[in-house]
Amino acid sequence: MKIKTTFISAKLMIISLVLAISTFNANSQTAEEWLEQGVIALENNDYQKAIEYFEKAIKLEPNAAAAYNNMGSAYYAWNEQYEKAIECYKKAVKYKPDYAGAYFNMGLAYKNWNGQYEKAIECYKKAIKLEPNDADAYLNMGNAYYALNGQYEKAIECYKKAIELEPNDADAYFNMGNAYQLWNGQYQKAIGCYEKAIELEPNYASAYLNMGYAYEKSGNQNQAIECYKKAVALGSEAANEFFLDNGISF
Repeated sequence: MKIKTTFISAKLMIISLVLAISTFNANSQTAEEWLEQGVIALENNDYQKAIEYFEKAIKLEPNAAAAYNNMGSAYYAWNEQYEKAIECYKKAVKYKPDYAGAYFNMGLAYKNWNGQYEKAIECYKKAIKLEPNDADAYLNMGNAYYALNGQYEKAIECYKKAIELEPNDADAYFNMGNAYQLWNGQYQKAIGCYEKAIELEPNYASAYLNMGYAYEKSGNQNQAIECYKKAVALGSEAANEFFLDNGISF
């Protein structure tokens, strides 16, 4: 029987698209204007133009950490140029060592650039040290531990902290359920996590799918089928494959 991938979801967002005008000298109005235009272009997904504007801001204000951070975000989103993005984030933290958002973004880039999870984790740790209540940093650090040689226990610790900071984060519950399944088959704990994710997001097809697998592995075939049916109703192709593979119709 084909089994369902674990569907690690993550809030892999680009953050800190703030103007941070305070990073400029009072007499650098033109640099501020280029930064503002760059942010607007970035929000409009015009990445090439955004990079041009950020470069002009940096030419006028070479220590402009916000311009480097946002230029990194443009490279990140523009054809996944993660290496260039990381170079920009490094410049951002060079000129603003307490730039938590730049460390967070660098972690995302390392994670996506050939799965450099250890480096990503170090970046998330630095972001959290600067902003201890950043739930997204804990969530993404959990995802990195999950992927790094299956360090599920550490991943769960991160997900729990993310939930403590953001109790309504369905993705954190979902990911924690996945980790419990793979950490010595703790299926009942996994089911509890999926139930919570579904309580928060009733149409969470992947949660129904993976909960079905947890029920199946724990010997409750009937409950598993009900979960798979719900996942199919919500558009899950993987759940539909389960019924096809097992000759089940409903």
